[in-house]
Amino acid sequence: MSANDTIAAISTPPGNAGIGIVRVSGPGVPKLITKLFKETLKPREASLRKVYDLDGQAIDNAIAIYYKEPESYTGEEVLEIHAHGNPVILETILNNITKKEARLAKPGEFTEKAFLNNKIDLTQAEAVSDLITSRNLSAVKGAYNSMQGVFSKKIIETTEKLLELRARIEAAINFPEDDVPESSKKEIKKELAHIKERVEKIIIGTNIGIELNKQNTYCVVGQPNTGKSSMINLLLGDDASIVSSIPGTTRDSIQYEVKFGDCSFMIIDTAGLRKPENQIEKAGIKKTKDALSKANRVMYMVDDQIGFSDEDDKIINKFEIKNYDLIFNKIDLTKKDPSIQHGDIGKIYISVRKNKGIEYVRDLIKKHNLKTNVSENTVTARGRHLEAAKNALQSLYNAQKYLDNDELELIAEELKSSHEQLFLITGGNSSDELLAKIFSEFCIGK
Repeated sequence: MSANDTIAAISTPPGNAGIGIVRVSGPGVPKLITKLFKETLKPREASLRKVYDLDGQAIDNAIAIYYKEPESYTGEEVLEIHAHGNPVILETILNNITKKEARLAKPGEFTEKAFLNNKIDLTQAEAVSDLITSRNLSAVKGAYNSMQGVFSKKIIETTEKLLELRARIEAAINFPEDDVPESSKKEIKKELAHIKERVEKIIIGTNIGIELNKQNTYCVVGQPNTGKSSMINLLLGDDASIVSSIPGTTRDSIQYEVKFGDCSFMIIDTAGLRKPENQIEKAGIKKTKDALSKANRVMYMVDDQIGFSDEDDKIINKFEIKNYDLIFNKIDLTKKDPSIQHGDIGKIYISVRKNKGIEYVRDLIKKHNLKTNVSENTVTARGRHLEAAKNALQSLYNAQKYLDNDELELIAEELKSSHEQLFLITGGNSSDELLAKIFSEFCIGK
């Protein structure tokens, strides 16, 4: 990417909509404005303008907003055209732009420009992507906090403390004739412990941030003909699963994404578990095992006419099923009312055939799907953040060990290493490969 490139892209999803946005960034924006609108625009002012094609014919009335550098998202000259959301109109505008002063933007290139122009750091850039792709409200809030610089601030404050301590250590190295008094050693030890505590808190927060955006996966298992697929159909709201009264019909593990309000999760329908009678059933049971390995919660279905049997107990032990709830189906035949019993192993009594008690299943899923309460300090995070923070902490432990033996040069090296690892989190010393990987995960136009 060249700093002199002017880039353009459609920033809204494909398809027809009320509004579609074309975004342009780079030094070619002022020329494009006069060619597209046949007049100039005042910076930071939304105005209704006719948009013209290459033949000079008006094709739409659009809201145009011009941001003069450096007061823009990318830090460059930026133009946003809010036109009617017809793909034909948007593609025509984009084609006109790219035939004149610009090229098509790569995925994430607008945000990459913002990073390279020091408008945001790397954690904030990643938070932009997280905000767009968050699967639940907690993750949205955490991503917003990161985008506002909450995570960056924690890192910057800690690296500043590290630099201050490094300066003290290196001063002692540069003036070896001045012995470090015992009182100073105690102060250094105290400050090192304080920095370690800060990094440990960063690691805790990073672990929470990684979990925020993880999607829970529920696996529905049980003996054949207990109503697994039928219950999933009710949860989905359609007949997406194959349903039959013949035991063992579902032979494949089928995965669906389900959303209740701001709660998003995966649910896997599986083959009934019993002693396989043929190769097809053996394959189905193997797929159920694979599905169980992906799940972080299991819904074990039981035929309430039979009750929880020794065979069910054997299945749970044989397949090492953990973190499960029991769903007793067919209460219309056992004359019971729908109910729920909370506990480590929840118990829900339902009738799929009569569509009774399904709301309890939804409530249980929502309960398990609740994320950590998000405060103004909660942030989203990624695996690379955690790895760097752990490496930084290890260097601090090493420095503490060397301090006990007055090995000042080694302490300084470990503090430098710790600082570099934390600096990587916000984008310092990041390789071109890392930056390319991060920004390639963005959508085009962002």
